[in-house]
Amino acid sequence: MDSNSPISASVISYRNDPNDDTIYYMVQVKNKTSDIWQLEKRFSQFEDLAKKLKVLFGEQLPTLPKKKYITFLVGKTPEDIEKRKVGLDEFIQNLASRPEVVASEPLKQFLEIEKNAKDIIVSPPKQIFEFKGFLHGIRDFTISSEQGLMFVITSDCSVINRLDAYLTNMKAPWESEKGDQALIPVGCVECWLQQESGEFQRLWVKMYNSQAITCYWDPVASVLLVGLDSGSINYLYVPEKEGFKKFTESMEIEQHTDRVMGLYYDNKRKYLHSISKDRKYRVLNLRKGDLVADIEPDQYELTCLLGSEERKKTFVGDRHGEIFIYDIEKKRPKLVIKIPTNQLFIRGFFIDNQRNYLFSISHENGVILIIDIQLPGREQYSKEVASLNGKSKSREIGWSSKRGEIYVGNIDGTVTIWDARKSQQLYVLKAHDSDITKLQWLDADQTLLTAAKDKVIKVWSMPQHWRDPKIVEKELEQDQQQAKQQNVEQFQKKAQKQFEQNFQDDDEDDMAVWHKDQKRHSDTKYEDIVELK
Repeated sequence: MDSNSPISASVISYRNDPNDDTIYYMVQVKNKTSDIWQLEKRFSQFEDLAKKLKVLFGEQLPTLPKKKYITFLVGKTPEDIEKRKVGLDEFIQNLASRPEVVASEPLKQFLEIEKNAKDIIVSPPKQIFEFKGFLHGIRDFTISSEQGLMFVITSDCSVINRLDAYLTNMKAPWESEKGDQALIPVGCVECWLQQESGEFQRLWVKMYNSQAITCYWDPVASVLLVGLDSGSINYLYVPEKEGFKKFTESMEIEQHTDRVMGLYYDNKRKYLHSISKDRKYRVLNLRKGDLVADIEPDQYELTCLLGSEERKKTFVGDRHGEIFIYDIEKKRPKLVIKIPTNQLFIRGFFIDNQRNYLFSISHENGVILIIDIQLPGREQYSKEVASLNGKSKSREIGWSSKRGEIYVGNIDGTVTIWDARKSQQLYVLKAHDSDITKLQWLDADQTLLTAAKDKVIKVWSMPQHWRDPKIVEKELEQDQQQAKQQNVEQFQKKAQKQFEQNFQDDDEDDMAVWHKDQKRHSDTKYEDIVELK
């Protein structure tokens, strides 16, 4: 039994039912308190289990033994059945050794865990609220808990719909270019404000002729930045004194030639930082309208940007898997260090300033990257210290410092929850029906917000404890006792083996010592004594 898993399972035998000519495989399950139960399952039930688990875990599953085509002319031979039994045994043992799979609903039902060992069940996250009614699929959102304010970025995810909208919105040469509102919106930003009742109310919507991709909200300056697929950035001033009910300034900035992938606003200098698929990292002085910096870190598309006011640094990721750290204390960003990760397509950044860790994820293969960025001012010594293998095509990453948990949003609508201390998956949550595009952890409320292309934002409450701490402690004590017993048994076996070996050697030749070359003292020198043949 894996020390991290609360159960073990194996296929111990099979029987052929003569009434319906069906093979039943006997599955034996055991938990750490030595409770044992057995279940009979058909091969088709194993197949059904694999299909259900694939929805949650994708390709991170063991394979079932191949199903051999059987006809009334070619029956099932004992060798075929035994081979399948061995394959099913490997399959179920692998699943039972993984805590995150044991916690899933499909395996709980298959092994009848709730009926036979209710104590080991994991408490799942609970959905407590959802925002819906958005015009398009959600690309990004940002929430300010202190202000009770949320901005949501949405875009039409259908290529055909977008093409139709672009053609409809296209202006003829003789038509006026005035007016930035879309005829058929392709993207938009929505402003939501929390009311005294606790519910959120939508205050206003601004629409665009181009897909809205990303946003950045500065609560101090009341500045909202919206990055568009066209490469433009929309600057909006949304004053708090107006109750956020409207934006009083709107300026479209043609900053890039391709999709804007990340934004940051330095409110002290009024500098706008942005990155794009055009491989450019640009900084614009909004006071003067001057381009302060036009940097091309490498030859690859830039994919994510994070600014840290505390560190006076920006973090930039690219499609080739490299992370660049820039010092932005002076006018022009200065490269501090370039960190190669040996991964591809960096997506999402999150900083834990208490532990001095930068978390990121590779979209290409789902590897979670943990970078030690050192104390502020020592970022030049940053290095990758750990990595965790997750699902491929992951899109977003979140982090709870208090709980020590990593949250990864995946393209299949699931959220993988990791215990960072143990470097193991805790739970896989089926949160949405389409690509998850944004996660945000609210430490004060101990809640996780998830958004997806299915036009819904959901709020999840995490359990205080994934499992009953008393049960976990009891299992740990049993593990320690079992390990101690195994050590004693191994020592006894080793001692017995050594004794038998010595006895055997003595029995074979009790004068073996004399077969070695000996030396005797003769006058002032030693002479060799060798065995006479």
